[in-house]
Amino acid sequence: MIDYVGGNPATNQNPWSSFFKTIAILRIGAGLMLMTRHGWSAGVGAYEFIWKEQNWDWVKTFSDAGLPQPTLLAPAVAVVVTAVAFAWITGFLTRLFAVILMPVVIGFLILAPMAGAIYIEAAWLYLLIAFTLLLFGSGAISLDKLFRLGESWSSRPRKKCGY
Repeated sequence: MIDYVGGNPATNQNPWSSFFKTIAILRIGAGLMLMTRHGWSAGVGAYEFIWKEQNWDWVKTFSDAGLPQPTLLAPAVAVVVTAVAFAWITGFLTRLFAVILMPVVIGFLILAPMAGAIYIEAAWLYLLIAFTLLLFGSGAISLDKLFRLGESWSSRPRKKCGY
């Protein structure tokens, strides 16, 4: 039986096929969802809380959960969520930002069990996505790949001595 008909099967026939064969779909999709559902509103809320001195429900929620310094912690979490979303969308230092997001999500899961089933489910999904991105990196289409960030030192060719 013939499995392949055509030229060299090792060559990439369609430039979009490498995009769909990589983890970039998960990374970009999760980054867009994190930015549109949580990051953008958190960033705007933190900005208005800090610079315009308006009330923000995150500070009250953090205070009700018994967290220390909610006026500092809530904007810090908002900055982390927004930065992680932006980093995942662009594919910049994906593994680092996955590690940074994990304690935030785990803290949410521990401290906010009464947040509602939809938020708990979203937190578990973001935790699994962060773990997956930590293991597999950003994929073929990313700033990490463009600038060769995070490449393994063992995979680089070694220089041979010319003796």
